[in-house]
Amino acid sequence: MTRKDVESLFKTHYTEMYHLALTLLFDEAESKDVVSEVFVSLLSGRTFVRADKARAFLLASVRHRCLNVLQHKQVKERFARLLTDASDTPVSDDTVEEQMQVEELVQYLHDSLPPMSREVFRLRYLQEMTCQEVAEALNVSRQTVHTHLKQTLEKIKAYFNSN
Repeated sequence: MTRKDVESLFKTHYTEMYHLALTLLFDEAESKDVVSEVFVSLLSGRTFVRADKARAFLLASVRHRCLNVLQHKQVKERFARLLTDASDTPVSDDTVEEQMQVEELVQYLHDSLPPMSREVFRLRYLQEMTCQEVAEALNVSRQTVHTHLKQTLEKIKAYFNSN
């Protein structure tokens, strides 16, 4: 897809894509970011769009990216809630138990993961880098990053299933 094609799609569909993202995210800046990411993927050549299906593809891409943003926010909020120790909030037995479980999980991951998997996990989820950025930072392939993340997530699932 040429730059001119992407510019044409941008001029034609940007407003509709932005409004969809804003409806889902309720945040102007994040909505603009999501729409921009879709066009960046088109410009990079990673994505190809048929002209007759462009509108549907672009709207679906925005929707999926918005859902990913929302899911990521939920995960961050859950971890923040578990890791935050608000001194003005009464600490219940459930909160203490959750914190102990998180600490135990962190220790388990530290002890059971190979160094590369630990670093991939840290960069991806704690530094919030994309898989491509992690791959470039560690000088490995994107597939290697995916493999390490998959193995780490399987260990986390196994840990939770056993506890």
